[in-house]
Amino acid sequence: MFPIKIRGTVTSSEISQKPARGKLKKLDASTYEYRAKAKYKGSDTFVIKATGKGPTASGTSVITVNATIK
Repeated sequence: MFPIKIRGTVTSSEISQKPARGKLKKLDASTYEYRAKAKYKGSDTFVIKATGKGPTASGTSVITVNATIK
């Protein structure tokens, strides 16, 4: 599981770049589940674009995740 944690609220999000070595599933606007392919060991990368409202402003962030599967 990969929750997006911010001070405030994530109002929407989307997958900007899918992982090459697994699957990424959106559970809700602030939580994603990543599963590597069976028996895969190595690295994988995916990108999520999230929009939200914080204590002082609203905006969009691009989050790049570099995962190492052991």
